Parts: sequence; structure tokens; C-alpha cells
Amino acid sequence: MMIGGFYHIDQVLTQSAPKKCDFKLRCDTEGRYSRKVYTNNGRTATVYALQNGCRLTKDDVILVPDYLCVSVLNALEVSGAQFRFYRIRKDLTVDLEDLCAKMDESIRIIYIIHYFGVPQPAEVCETIRALKKQYGAVIMEDLTQAIYTCYPGRIGYGDYIVASTRKWTPVTDGGLLAVRDGIPCDPAPLGNAYDEAAYRQLLISIYRDYYERHPEDISYYLQLEKEANAARYLDFTPKAMTELSRRIFFQTDHERSIQKRNENYRTLWEGLQDIPGLTLLAKQPDNEGKYGPFGFPVLTEERDAFYQHLAAHGIIGEIQWVLPLQYYTPAEDAQYLSDHNVMLQCDQRYGENEMQQVISCIKEFFGGRK
Repeated sequence: MMIGGFYHIDQVLTQSAPKKCDFKLRCDTEGRYSRKVYTNNGRTATVYALQNGCRLTKDDVILVPDYLCVSVLNALEVSGAQFRFYRIRKDLTVDLEDLCAKMDESIRIIYIIHYFGVPQPAEVCETIRALKKQYGAVIMEDLTQAIYTCYPGRIGYGDYIVASTRKWTPVTDGGLLAVRDGIPCDPAPLGNAYDEAAYRQLLISIYRDYYERHPEDISYYLQLEKEANAARYLDFTPKAMTELSRRIFFQTDHERSIQKRNENYRTLWEGLQDIPGLTLLAKQPDNEGKYGPFGFPVLTEERDAFYQHLAAHGIIGEIQWVLPLQYYTPAEDAQYLSDHNVMLQCDQRYGENEMQQVISCIKEFFGGRK
């Protein structure tokens, strides 16, 4: 069985229309995000907020973390504004001293990312809220890796919340914009949902069936995944979520998904302790159910060989991310994270057996390099 990579489309859930079409954000414990827009991906959700809410000019500045995916910048640059980068430490927390030093009256948006399902510390959140009040900036909170996390006070305080729902559920596409009550965002029509990216995602789902049975060489499959990702960022016009994806997303048992992710995450945590050459970037499992794991990130000095070893055994890791150096020079910590990380999938598709398979594969790799 192939572990990781893009999802199979859930054909069962496509057979009926959902009874409700609203996704309750776990972080919205006070019910302050009554307005939501469901788009074709997280980046077009960002563009929708910029075009219909923020409306920046070329003299405005967006403050963004230096550890991020290029697609974040691709979406934000639609606004025509400038970028300024603040540092992310090696433990994935915001360098508050650097963040505060970068603030001035030109900053219109503070962009915050919660990495791998873990919210930023309370001190970071409190500081950002204070900076918003002091400078009149807008907070844009990226929950692409944290839509299943509920941690009051540490997540769910942005004026605009954006997320990619596609990365959590067995769909071809999907993004979400949630607007905090009282924050401006004019309604606007969305473009045609079906496009090249949705087609390629569906194609990947078909090809997975073959590689599930023939995992000997998945190089072509990996190439298809790269092409599918590239297609997703060719057009940043806000488009609607496809009907197929809406049916799946709104009928998915999200509570079960959260439970399975936490079980799988704990299995990996317990099985990957104290392996020479492997550092767990993942945080200790949460006993209170506040986190919703996105994946299980690890660091290794042998990242490329490690990635290829996993792929040769039918395990597709994810690199989060190759930094967009054409835009800026990241600080040392962000560059280190980019050069050494691999995220292991621990989502609801899998259980104990698959996680033990991943653990055994990793121990085999590092056991041969002592």
C-alpha cells in the first residue's frame, strides 16, 4: 500500500448532496466567523480577501514569515503590495523581537502561519493582537496546516482566516476564507470551479490505484504530483469549490479524521524516539485533543537520501518547503528547516499497521548509517 501523497477521491460521498454546507472551524469557539467563502484552493481564498476586503496599494507592506511556501507570496502579490519578512525560529515559533522590529505604519497586514497543526505560543498571539491595535494593521491567519486545531487564545483570532481544505480531505480541490464578524469583505462572484488543477488532481487519484498494486517504481507518480501542484498555481482567480469536492468535504466525518490523525501521530511519536540521525520536529502528542495533526515533521542531515529511501518503499514524504529565494534571503533557522525537513503523513487514511510500516522503514534507513 502506498502511504502519503495525494488522496483518493471518496466516491461514496459524491453520491448524495450534503444536508448542510457550512464547516465549523474548531478554533471558532465563540462563533465570530459567520461569513465563509469556499474556493478552489487556499491561495484563491487569500486573493478573495485581498480583492474584496483589504484592497492594498503599492505603498502598503505585508509582513510575512520567512519560513513559507512560494504559493503564499504568489497569492499575496496579487495585491500589488510590498513584502517584509520576519524570522521563524528553528522550533517553528515567531521571533518576536524581530517581528516587532519590522513593524511600522506602512504594515497593513500581519500574516501568521500555524505550522503542522500546532498554534503559535500565547505570547506570540498576544503580541500580534497588540501590534494590530497599535498600528491599525489587519491580521491574516493561515490555517492551512491547522484547520483541525482548537486552542482558545492561541488560534482563531485573525481578521481573515484562510486555509486549504484540499490537504485534509479526499477531494480534487478546496479552500476556505472565514471573515471575522465586523471586518469588511464585500461579496463577489466566484469563477468556474472546474479547471486544469481539478482535472490533474482527479487524474492522480486514478493513477494511485495502479501504484497501490505496483509500488516498485513510483517516479512517474511523483512527477504527476509535481505537475498537479504546478497547475494549481497557474491561475489565482478566485473560483468556486467544485460540486464534487463540496459533497465530499461537507459530508466527511471530521471528528473521526481528527481522532485517527491523533492516534497515528502518537504511534509515530512513540516509535521514532532516540533514532541517531533523526530529529523530531513534531511536538509531543496532545492528551487533551486540542491539536489536529497535519502531519509528522522530522529533520535529518541526510534529507534527500532519506526522502528517496521512503519513496522506494512506497512512502511519499512531503518537503515543507523549498523557500522562494527569488523574493528574499531567509534567516539561518528558516533555511535550515527548509533544507532538512520531511513531513510524514499520519492522516485518517491509515492506521496502526501503516504507521508501523513507516517506523520500520525509517529505522532501516538510519540503522544502516550508524
